[in-house]
Amino acid sequence: MKIALMSLFFLLLAGCSGNNVESFPENFVQPDDLRDLDFDGVIQERDKCHETIKGAIVDNSGCSGAKNMNKRITLNVRFQSGSSYFNSADYPEIEKVADILIKHPYTNVTIEGHASTPGDARTNKWLSLKRANAVSASLSSTYGIDRNRIRAVGYGEERLLDTTNTMEAHERNRRVVAEIGVSNKKTSLKWTIYTPLED
Repeated sequence: MKIALMSLFFLLLAGCSGNNVESFPENFVQPDDLRDLDFDGVIQERDKCHETIKGAIVDNSGCSGAKNMNKRITLNVRFQSGSSYFNSADYPEIEKVADILIKHPYTNVTIEGHASTPGDARTNKWLSLKRANAVSASLSSTYGIDRNRIRAVGYGEERLLDTTNTMEAHERNRRVVAEIGVSNKKTSLKWTIYTPLED
């Protein structure tokens, strides 16, 4: 039995060694572009959107709903001195930001609160954060923006627009700014190297 098995093994080995093994020519060029130049997880050969934002969620064609956006909007929300409450007449200003966030679901917003110089600097910083939080809460509760997309920060008197000690300067410095930018979404890969290319 052992002799028969050994004979069969050598016959198979001889048969395999008799087949010609084809190799690629030295000057072979890969016909498909396998690079991923925009780092979205989709090779160039499959990619139909070649300038995807890095980190955006893409479909099988490398396309995403995310757009390049870096926008700063100073909101005309009027706060009384020493207060974080604003009037209902200021809601259209907040709605401007909400509309952008709804239209661009892959964006986040940082609401910056700023204060004027009268008063204690530490108190002003705390007050500016309260103002930023008030606008952030309105974006979430009134317009349904996910709180995870909103960040509030208080700068106090650190970033004054006008350093003169006038009523007009204090009014200018007492402001809220919305900075809207693309959120950091992870790429969701939906294909493998075995997925056939579309014609």
